[in-house]
Amino acid sequence: MIPIQLKLSGFLSYREAVELDFTAFDLACISGPNGAGKSSLLDAITWALFGQARKRDESLINSHSGVKAAEVSFTFAYEENIYRVQRTLPRGKTTVLEFQILDDGQPALNKAKGRTKDGGRRTTDYPFDFSQGGRLSSIVNGHWRPLTERTLRETQARIEQILRLDYETFVNASFFLQGKADQFAQQSPGKRKEILSNILGLEIWETYRERAAERRKSIERELDAADGRIQEIDTELGEEEPRKQKLKDLEAQLRQLSAVRKTQETALENLRKAAASQLAAGKARLEEERRGLKEQEKAISDQAATISELTVQIESAKKSLAEAEENVAKRNELEENRSAAREGHAKLKAENELLKAQMDELRARIDQLEAAEGATCPLCGQSLSEEHRQSTLKQLNDEGKEKGDRFRANKSSLDDLVKQIADFEAQITRLENVERKRLVYSNSVTQLTERIETLSNSIKNWATTGAKRLKEVETILASEKYVVEAQKPIANLDEAERTLFDLQEQENRLNQEVGAARQKVTVLDDLRVRKARLEAERAELGLTIGRFKSLERAFGKDGVPALLIEQALPQIESKANDLLDRLSDGTMSVRFVTQAAYKDKNRDDLRETLDIQISDGAGAREYEMFSGGEAYRVNFAIRLALSEVLAQRRGARLQTLVIDEGFGSQDAQGRQRLIEAINAVRSDFARILVITHLDELKDAFPTRIEVEKTDHGSTVRVI
Repeated sequence: MIPIQLKLSGFLSYREAVELDFTAFDLACISGPNGAGKSSLLDAITWALFGQARKRDESLINSHSGVKAAEVSFTFAYEENIYRVQRTLPRGKTTVLEFQILDDGQPALNKAKGRTKDGGRRTTDYPFDFSQGGRLSSIVNGHWRPLTERTLRETQARIEQILRLDYETFVNASFFLQGKADQFAQQSPGKRKEILSNILGLEIWETYRERAAERRKSIERELDAADGRIQEIDTELGEEEPRKQKLKDLEAQLRQLSAVRKTQETALENLRKAAASQLAAGKARLEEERRGLKEQEKAISDQAATISELTVQIESAKKSLAEAEENVAKRNELEENRSAAREGHAKLKAENELLKAQMDELRARIDQLEAAEGATCPLCGQSLSEEHRQSTLKQLNDEGKEKGDRFRANKSSLDDLVKQIADFEAQITRLENVERKRLVYSNSVTQLTERIETLSNSIKNWATTGAKRLKEVETILASEKYVVEAQKPIANLDEAERTLFDLQEQENRLNQEVGAARQKVTVLDDLRVRKARLEAERAELGLTIGRFKSLERAFGKDGVPALLIEQALPQIESKANDLLDRLSDGTMSVRFVTQAAYKDKNRDDLRETLDIQISDGAGAREYEMFSGGEAYRVNFAIRLALSEVLAQRRGARLQTLVIDEGFGSQDAQGRQRLIEAINAVRSDFARILVITHLDELKDAFPTRIEVEKTDHGSTVRVI
């Protein structure tokens, strides 16, 4: 992207319309006092292209009451075409964005002349040649074809698609902001990787990792739900024997009641025949009734014996239930203890990770101080006397020892907690089925109680009706008064019919209970099939969870991002060395070291790092051992290499460079080094803009853009 023209009004400090023509220069400084509006020109470019600057709301609009809107029009060349972006933010309204391409029927690509490093002429891919004058006017007044989409979001997406850059990538690639040139080299090896990851836009992999983690947690919840359903099925399957026993008891009661009903039917039939043969039928009826009552008496006797057996069973079930409840309480207590131990373990582990980082930092500071040879302390900037060196080393070593003692104490506590957690988990595993056992014993107590109540009711009913009638029948048969008695069935016919009806009702109700009990037994087969299906689903969910865990590791900082960094480093190193070769006349080169040996000689493996080794005539040394001028050339080369690699990874070309490196923060020698570095890479760019507020540097640049702040807002003048 090569700037051609910038027009702005009502934007930040620029109240009235200002126009800046970039076609008259390839290198210029933007100068002016602090607060004049130098950086606002850069804000105008990024706001026009991406809708982002230091601010994004209506604070971009100039505060003067007469200003109704902030307006920026930015014309630029890119990939053989010329584009214009116009962005307007009316006060109290939404932003208006227009995107256009120049369509004037002229050839798209001419070659603009430039200068190579050795003073010769070079050819830069540049869409139009402005050297003959008048071309800017023909562009501004040319035929513009709209590229604006239906919505602002879609139009913004099209701009970024054409540029192959978003705001963050554009700023990181094209802008050298104040204090950022040495940000990469000055950091620790671990921090360098983090900065490189951010510059290369690898944060998206953390988003992927988080999405994989969220999906994995969702599937784990599905797995937990499946486990819950399997446990419910296991609980019901555990009731199989009690259910079958209850069905067996109900079927026995049904057979008994059916026999009584049939006896009553026979007795009723005999009563109906009594009118025809009272004498003969009287004795037969009574004997038949006695036989039926005797059968009932025997069944009642068997039920009494069953009650005794059930009483023993219910006591045993209650005892087992009490033991199960104690085990449930014990398991809950163990789970609470395990949770407390895990929390303690996590807390100590986090503290040790922090202590480890602090001790590594102390070790690095100690090594830096021990290796220091200058007159200034590299840690605090004071004079580096031997007394100061020793006292500082003692202080750092004491602090390191104190943290080391804490680290080892925590390590011992962590080992103890791991053993405790393992012991708790072993005990919990042994008690994992206690909840199901408690439910089984509880159901058993309930069912046994119901059976005893049913049998007891049958015995009570026999005592009040059946036993009394049996005694009456036996007395009648013994006294041979059945002739008189034979006349009673006729009178008692209605009562016998009512008794038969009641028996039939009882039999119907018992039939329903048997059907329900049989259904509860039959459904167990369906539950077994469902359990098998759930276990298959659970196995598949477990495999899926494993796959997403693998994705989490792949998307994590030690996965794909680490591989991408490893792939990018050789390219960055190559470009940095190409620039450093020009900046140092071939005397310096840089190498990135990603693995290094541990200080512990007993370890054969290598640790991950990102050290910077610089070679010059004196050999290879660490970055920290070089002087300010040498270090600055390395910083500049690495930072520019990072920018070019970032742009190329997005499929874009780095054709414009903006440097806001704070000349005022450097001495005369440092400022001269920066100017030399800029001139060394001048041939690589179509436009280079340098921001400064120092008057003594203005003459170092062939063109300067003077920014002044007046009563009518900021103004721009190209000199």
